[in-house]
Amino acid sequence: MPKTKKAVAEEAVEKVKTVAEEAKATVKAAAETVSEKAEATVEKAKTAAKAVAAKPRRAAAKKTDAAKPNAAKKADKLDAKVVIELPNVSESTDSLIERAKTDWTAKGNALADMKQLTLYINAAEGMVYYVVNDDYLSGNFAI
Repeated sequence: MPKTKKAVAEEAVEKVKTVAEEAKATVKAAAETVSEKAEATVEKAKTAAKAVAAKPRRAAAKKTDAAKPNAAKKADKLDAKVVIELPNVSESTDSLIERAKTDWTAKGNALADMKQLTLYINAAEGMVYYVVNDDYLSGNFAI
């Protein structure tokens, strides 16, 4: 006896539910992995920053350093880069900041009005939400 359209539709719905649950589990596992890697990267950056901060300062600068006032500033600057990796996507924080600025100005806001920017990366949704000047949610975009 052939299956009714209703039975076929119910089977299809069950298959879709199964695939959706598998996808949800995969995304959740990927988000946890990203979170763990991000935490490890942050800890490494903190350790490196502490190591730089712990180096003793010279009591008296050499004449060559005294002639170059920016030499001490350059030695203290840490060149760090954070890259966020999700399944099929790799974005640097610099590119995410630029995309937030572009989105902000596309909404008719002036870049000069942006004094502070906070990014919230939601790996499970594949979205970046941003807040400008500690105000409410200012915008979002897909990673």
